[in-house]
Amino acid sequence: MTGLDTATDVGVAEVLRHHRVSAFLTAEAELLDTWRLRDWLALLTDDVIYQVPIRIHKEVTEDSGRVTGVRTDSFHMDENRASLEMRVDRIETGFAWAEEPPTRVRHLIGNVRVDDAGEGEGAGAVAVRSNVLLYHTRWDRPEYHVLSAERHDVLVEAPDTPLGWQLARRVAVLDNTVIPVLHMSWFL
Repeated sequence: MTGLDTATDVGVAEVLRHHRVSAFLTAEAELLDTWRLRDWLALLTDDVIYQVPIRIHKEVTEDSGRVTGVRTDSFHMDENRASLEMRVDRIETGFAWAEEPPTRVRHLIGNVRVDDAGEGEGAGAVAVRSNVLLYHTRWDRPEYHVLSAERHDVLVEAPDTPLGWQLARRVAVLDNTVIPVLHMSWFL
């Protein structure tokens, strides 16, 4: 029975970890959807890396022999903590014309996969892949845009924070090769 109990304990721990990560992603989406960007910044580590690489139509073969179609040296967004704070500061001024009036966005998060993070990520870190569907509309016009992406995150345990995790790295790979919006002042 000891082997079964251990396997059950491991299974329960994995289910609980998956639930905690999913709850974090859901709460993060709510903060982004409601433009509570200061609260969102509190979910980020001081050394956060936030990237949205450019997807290209021409497939590229990387050193690993994989065909990706995703640039590793060009980004729509290549941010750190300081630059993300500057983006939020600008939006809050009321002079970021791309967000006056604010865009209405809705983040739909799904297909959450949680795994142990790689070496060098620190104890308690998890690698998370999730899909996001972003609905984007403005003004009172019937036009809207939908973007989809796969996010590759590293979350670190932060027991002293309300959600128990902080985002240390996000690479959001858009499915679009051409972004159908004029600006990217929102976050994936």
